[in-house]
Amino acid sequence: MGKNDIRVRITNFIKTLPETVSVKAYGSSIAYQSGYKENEKKQVDLIVIVNDIKKFYEENLKMNRYMYKFTPRLYFKHAKSKSLKKAAGICYTTDINYGEDTYKMGVIEKKDVLDDLLNWKTFYIAGRFQKEMFTAQVDEEIEKANEINKKNAMTIALLLLKKEDPTLLDLYEQICSLSYMGDSRKSFKAEDPNKIKKLASGSKEHFNKEFRDKSDLIKVSKDEHITIDYKETLKYIKFLPDDLKNKIMENTEGKLDMEHIEEIRKSIEEYLTEIIKKSSLGQTKKGILTTGPKNSLVYALRKLKKGRKKQ
Repeated sequence: MGKNDIRVRITNFIKTLPETVSVKAYGSSIAYQSGYKENEKKQVDLIVIVNDIKKFYEENLKMNRYMYKFTPRLYFKHAKSKSLKKAAGICYTTDINYGEDTYKMGVIEKKDVLDDLLNWKTFYIAGRFQKEMFTAQVDEEIEKANEINKKNAMTIALLLLKKEDPTLLDLYEQICSLSYMGDSRKSFKAEDPNKIKKLASGSKEHFNKEFRDKSDLIKVSKDEHITIDYKETLKYIKFLPDDLKNKIMENTEGKLDMEHIEEIRKSIEEYLTEIIKKSSLGQTKKGILTTGPKNSLVYALRKLKKGRKKQ
């Protein structure tokens, strides 16, 4: 399944949906991960961004009833916007068969996407948008917000990088690992323990373009070892989302220097772990309603089996 082929099919699929603001595809169908066979069928993960999530589901239930089993059909028909926007603000529907592909589709409002990209309220969207994606439908405001999101990710990844004489790949693994801090799937071993390494190595071209080539905080040697400009990196803390920045400032008493690097690292790790754990658990609970009890269980068991198989 070639990249261009799947991108054409995704574009055709989203033409069958109600009005959308932006659509992004992510995961192993888009970003190459070592260990996967080229012709292996992969689920296509989509984030569909809309202006009004309730309106989207009202229209899609009429246009694409086939996507929903009995329980989610009832839930999306009767749920209020507040319920749909719980946890990380995104609702997933799994096992959508269209053409030769199977989709997992997450729907979220634009204002919630912008809030997470700029303020890291849940890191659920922010973490995914830092990795390689295919943008099937572009929204300039979201793209600009994501540039800020990626700059902030670079800052905290460099601050968290503890390895002596690190390489570019070490940095990319650190960036990939941010969204897994506190993730409930790790507790149940539902993820491949080598996934971070596979993501980093498989998406090296993406990370070079989006992080290495846009940053003045590192120098890269011919053998791809990096030298970090910690003095400048520490200055970038002032650009981080307010809640995280305030936590760092409180724990270091405003002393942003290498003598307080451990307090800075602890602040970052605690902040991300707390918000990701909360949103991850919330999304898992909501998934029972949005995908149906049977689909939710089947999906969880499939992930668990896949994760343990890779260990």
